[in-house]
Amino acid sequence: MELRHLRYFVAIGEELNFTRAAERLHIAQPPLSQQIRQLEEELGVTLLQRNSRPVRLTEAGELFLTRARTLLQSLEAAVADVRRIGRGQAGKLAVGFVGSAMFAGLPDIIGAYRDACPDVELVLDEMLAADIAEALRRRQIDVGFARPPLPPEPGFAQRLILEEPYVAALPRAHPLAARSEIALAKLSDDAFVLYPAQPEPSVTALIVAACQAAGFTPRIAQEVLHLQTAIGLVAASVGVSLVPQGAARAQTGRGVAYVPLAAPTVMAPLTIIWREEDVSPALRRLFAIAARWRDIVPAPAAELAR
Repeated sequence: MELRHLRYFVAIGEELNFTRAAERLHIAQPPLSQQIRQLEEELGVTLLQRNSRPVRLTEAGELFLTRARTLLQSLEAAVADVRRIGRGQAGKLAVGFVGSAMFAGLPDIIGAYRDACPDVELVLDEMLAADIAEALRRRQIDVGFARPPLPPEPGFAQRLILEEPYVAALPRAHPLAARSEIALAKLSDDAFVLYPAQPEPSVTALIVAACQAAGFTPRIAQEVLHLQTAIGLVAASVGVSLVPQGAARAQTGRGVAYVPLAAPTVMAPLTIIWREEDVSPALRRLFAIAARWRDIVPAPAAELAR
């Protein structure tokens, strides 16, 4: 039995007239009659009462018409769904991201993606940069937004999205809180609130390296897992911290002063990373949307890996 047999029979069952069914199917009537007889022979039952006007369905024919319609509708739906997945308009996309990416344009990307691809199921998971790498290896996520960048690894492609400067987050009562800018070395006597240094990579390594280049090793008063916690502890005068400029802009009015750092500027890079062999249409649509926000241009995996 072939699909055309089902389509031919549904046309006959709905028209109850061989001439009209043949016109509807854009075929001649004799081949249509032949195909229906072949179907009946294969099934071993009579589906149509041909000696009546109009043609009538037998009891078996009534049942087969209902089931044939269901099968064809299911097939059409499957074909449409597969094509939509192929165009990146449906499916599932798992995204891992560091918390600070939420202050660096990720909500705009996600919002635009939901508008453009409402039938793609987005699974969002906040995690540390090191966890993003492991989640990609285990295929728990399809793409990650990492800060700091992850070390090069075979099979991964990574692209810099943006670099924004870190600024000093100081308690409002801090002696330097009213400055227009400060040198990082001016914070050498302060305790710092930072993320854990392990597992690597961690933004703490970037901050510690910048402090050491300024002539001191920061004394860490408290390690935290989330940027919001760091800002809350700074407001409570537990210590000072460095936060990306975008996060500072979004966190005003919480008892914290954000002061730009004098040159040399400490930069906070944000990258997008994915398995280069695994670029689905849904992921490519994410790249296309991100390209309108920052300079990410979809390209073949081999090119993106360079």
